[in-house]
Amino acid sequence: MTLHPASWRPALLASLAAVALGGCGPEAPLPDEEPTKDALGVTSQSISSGGHDYLFVRTPKTWQQAQSLCSVNGYKLVTIDNATEEAFLAVHEAYAGLYNWWIGYNDIGTEGFFVWDGPTSSYTNWYPGEPTNNSNEDCVADRFSYGSSIRSELWNDAPCSMEFPFICERSPDLTANEGSFSFTATNTASATTGTTNHAVVLYAGQLVTVATCGVPGATGTGDTYLRINDSTGTQVAFSDDAGGACGSRSNFSFVVPSSGTYTIRAGCFGTTSCSGTVAYNH
Repeated sequence: MTLHPASWRPALLASLAAVALGGCGPEAPLPDEEPTKDALGVTSQSISSGGHDYLFVRTPKTWQQAQSLCSVNGYKLVTIDNATEEAFLAVHEAYAGLYNWWIGYNDIGTEGFFVWDGPTSSYTNWYPGEPTNNSNEDCVADRFSYGSSIRSELWNDAPCSMEFPFICERSPDLTANEGSFSFTATNTASATTGTTNHAVVLYAGQLVTVATCGVPGATGTGDTYLRINDSTGTQVAFSDDAGGACGSRSNFSFVVPSSGTYTIRAGCFGTTSCSGTVAYNH
């Protein structure tokens, strides 16, 4: 099916490209992002399921850019093994409010012979009549949408040069967290005061995930709220409601802009009470 780029890019992309997942109200603006942060940064969320880590990146990229960004951070573009995994991905794609997510399936090497960027799989979930290879469509998008006429949870082939959000995946041996701490909080004014704070040394270019859900060892009860500040006290990223499988618990990923000591601040939304274990990995 031949598509026009303008119809493929939901209007939400512009408003989502510079904020973390989730939130129950207006947030203080984040500092200007460097190019490396814009590539993944606070527009992404890492969730573990079935022993694999999945990184949902809202910032639209071409397929090749997405493949490269996954790779440099130790991931591959996602391989979908079965309907159960497809349904899990659909929950988080839908929560982001976005369609047309790049996955690893492609026939770039040989027309009509589709392969995965990562581990192989025999599973497919094509939209009826697809793939068509109109306009040299060598890459595959999940949750296919075309303007307002098509809304689906199925696949479509598309030109690799189009810019979509994308999903990265990495193998089970990398899912252990790098540290954790417990907290109990009340009346933290959305994690701005009275928080449980934890210092961690991070290095420029690291992809770091901080969470009360979706990372091995992370737990949460109530509406948790997480923030992380750099050594000057400037907020780098945050998460209130991560949504999807996490609901009102928190999960965000960001690329460390500069080496130094960062402070994770754990609290609750509004003036509520909450508790849990904050886990982080990189």
